[in-house]
Amino acid sequence: MTNIINPTIDLFLYDLRNSLGDDQKDIEEKRQYFYQKFDETVQEKLKRDGKDQNQKHNLEVEYIPLLESNYVPLEPDNPKENGYYYPVRLGDSYGLLLEVAEFTASDEKKPEFFAELREKIQQKLGENTATLGCTWMLSTYLSNSSETSSKDIEQIAKDCYKAVFPNKEEIEFDNEGAFIGARIFEYSDSSFKEEVVKLRDKKKSTFVQSQHIIIAIYPDKETFHKLGELYTDWMRLLYYHHKIIWAYGQSRILKNRVKEMFSQIQTITESIEEKITEENVKVNRLQKIGNILSQVQVIINQYTENLNNLKFQQVTIQINLNNYDKRLQTLTNKATKKVVEHPTKINFLEDFSQLVKEKYLLQIKKDLESLELGLRLLEDNINAIRSQTEIEKVKSDHDFKELIAVVGTGVAVASLTGDKATAECKSMFGDQFFLCQSTLVYHLILVLFVSLLTWLLRKYILKRS
Repeated sequence: MTNIINPTIDLFLYDLRNSLGDDQKDIEEKRQYFYQKFDETVQEKLKRDGKDQNQKHNLEVEYIPLLESNYVPLEPDNPKENGYYYPVRLGDSYGLLLEVAEFTASDEKKPEFFAELREKIQQKLGENTATLGCTWMLSTYLSNSSETSSKDIEQIAKDCYKAVFPNKEEIEFDNEGAFIGARIFEYSDSSFKEEVVKLRDKKKSTFVQSQHIIIAIYPDKETFHKLGELYTDWMRLLYYHHKIIWAYGQSRILKNRVKEMFSQIQTITESIEEKITEENVKVNRLQKIGNILSQVQVIINQYTENLNNLKFQQVTIQINLNNYDKRLQTLTNKATKKVVEHPTKINFLEDFSQLVKEKYLLQIKKDLESLELGLRLLEDNINAIRSQTEIEKVKSDHDFKELIAVVGTGVAVASLTGDKATAECKSMFGDQFFLCQSTLVYHLILVLFVSLLTWLLRKYILKRS
């Protein structure tokens, strides 16, 4: 087996710093989560240097290293060449390049040595994960590159991968290219995994890419050390990559949430329609339907809000895709100028752009069209129900007013008799007639009789008209 020299792991991790609607408390929680990835001495240095808390940096910025010295060693007593932290601000997010290496120029290692380097990273990070995503970049160079076949180089890359991810039995790289003379391989898992992070006393879940790894096998020491001059470009490129995937993951969550709301509203409206078709219309029933419609309106407002958030994720993907394409071109141009004698052909990274355009953005566009149509259908249905209940309410109010008018006529006629009601009753029915014994009873009977007569007369007039 061919030995390798200076095996190095560069882990690019990304965390969201602030999102739409976050207040200062939310931003502080996310800052503390990001700071947990560092040793306590580095955390103190981050606070002391204060670039993240600086007032002039509170606005969204494109790229700011968060340490005055840019890099700090992983271990205070060890040289930076054996590993370092490099934290930055990237717009509304944080980025961290965590490097571990075995910097011994003459010692050759087996690819399995990468397992030890990964263990060092795990010890430093503990259970802290990336909320936007991460990329593993494995780099090394060969002492006898000219004598190593293309097939053997690919096998070395596979052995390096297995050292870092031993649970994967067989690996076939998705893409391959050339970068400043190195053979570069990429493996990415298109599925998502849920990361649960604890921000103080709250737990939040986020969906990130399951795995993304880049392995570069350099031909010699000189080209290998040129990589360090291009880390900032890789940092930005991979940030846009993970921000796009994260936004697409968020869009899937929002889509499922809106679909559930659609089903919920549909079920409620069907129950309302059943109530409307019931006989014996009553004011209480209309009042209940009105209350249910108010609850449905709250859900529709949430539906609309989630739909707007889905549009926001669509815009986020579009912006970051544009930035990704520009940064990929910049990286290619810089690499070509730095190492003229070796080719740089990383066109395979453009495949990601095609995936985003042909799958991610197209899928979100179709989702928005479907969900917006669903919203219009729901609103039309709700408006139809509301109109129908208003008609029922008007009819009920009209019947009530008619009753008042009829009874009012009866009361008015009865009031004309005044205190002489008993005498009038006796003159018509005799002294012994039972209704004439009480003025109140006589008035009530008179009201009922006149009201009934008035109601029949109104019905007859309406029927004739």
